[in-house]
Amino acid sequence: METMAQDGMDAGPAGSRAGADAPAALETRRRIVETAERLFRQFGYQKTTVADIAAELSMSPANVYRFFASKNAINEAVATLLSHEIEAIALAAATEPGLPARERLARVIRATYRATVQRCMQDQRMHAMVHAAFNENWHVVAAHKAVMLAILTDLIKDGIAGGEFKIEGDPALAARCVQMANVATCHPMIIEHCMRANEDLEQMIDPVVAFCCRGLGATV
Repeated sequence: METMAQDGMDAGPAGSRAGADAPAALETRRRIVETAERLFRQFGYQKTTVADIAAELSMSPANVYRFFASKNAINEAVATLLSHEIEAIALAAATEPGLPARERLARVIRATYRATVQRCMQDQRMHAMVHAAFNENWHVVAAHKAVMLAILTDLIKDGIAGGEFKIEGDPALAARCVQMANVATCHPMIIEHCMRANEDLEQMIDPVVAFCCRGLGATV
């Protein structure tokens, strides 16, 4: 997927300083982000300061700012790391060989749901950061939606090419409809609401995927 960042450390437009793409700089950025993620899980992203991150790395705060323009950029980089993990899981499910497109679609939705619960919901400190990312419209949110849409679009194109899906029109628009139909299983805030209401989202995945496949012209 060309839309996926290759190093998993893209922090968005304001994330990196000039010269931060050299190998040594990329490695330092990676260490900063991984350290920040660990501290976020221990203390929360709001309570963790740049000075805390620098101290863990035996660096000065000024040195950290050589690689990230702000603490917000580090926050975004950690959120991006989480989103890339989910995207990689979804992509693996979407491209699993030997399976029909319908089955791969179901696996993408289920794998995305489980990965979101595990990474964004079960750790309350990380969930607070994800909550802020949505509420404050961080760059990573739009980027993640775009990658997931591209994964679904390619899957639907493959299903059309293989004769499983029989639709006319733009596969990307069809993918967007599928994405919207399954938003409850990938949006952390909606998942949280359903959990509080004791709703079992996972049991709805197969019926919703079947509904989507009928919309895609598949015989279910």
